[in-house]
Amino acid sequence: MSVKITPNGEQLIRQQIADSEQELKQVRLDKNVAFNACGDDKLANPNFHKLEQDEQILEERIREIQHVYKTAEVIQFDERNTEIVEIGSIVKCSCEYPDFTEEEVYEIVGYGESNIDENKLYYGTPIAMKLIGLKVGEETNLSVPSGKVKCRVLQMYGSWDEVEKWKFQS
Repeated sequence: MSVKITPNGEQLIRQQIADSEQELKQVRLDKNVAFNACGDDKLANPNFHKLEQDEQILEERIREIQHVYKTAEVIQFDERNTEIVEIGSIVKCSCEYPDFTEEEVYEIVGYGESNIDENKLYYGTPIAMKLIGLKVGEETNLSVPSGKVKCRVLQMYGSWDEVEKWKFQS
């Protein structure tokens, strides 16, 4: 099954491949140095074996990322949807936990773009999957370890600049 990525996610994946390939080159250089340092007795050099393992892990990671990239579906959008939550939407939610209520703004993003510090949720996460398809005013229930959480879509934004503008008006 292919994953969905946005153009920004496509750039991030390409950069991740390039960074991993650069790291692989360095590991191979280090491995050659370790091999030459141990002569014929490479079996006695634990550093050589670690570098060999690192090389295999990086090669596998690069293959996996390249496969994801080749099979991904790129989601294009000229403007963010402010009517219904979908990949690319920026949505303000009110979440009613058993003990408290909080409001958060999330951006629903494609594969490889999630960053909880920036409130970017991968579309495959439980909360994002429950939000996708909702409109302003609609709500859904989430199950969390502390119980049920009622999550209501309060507002949708066209950009993060718009989010900032609304914060200052509040």
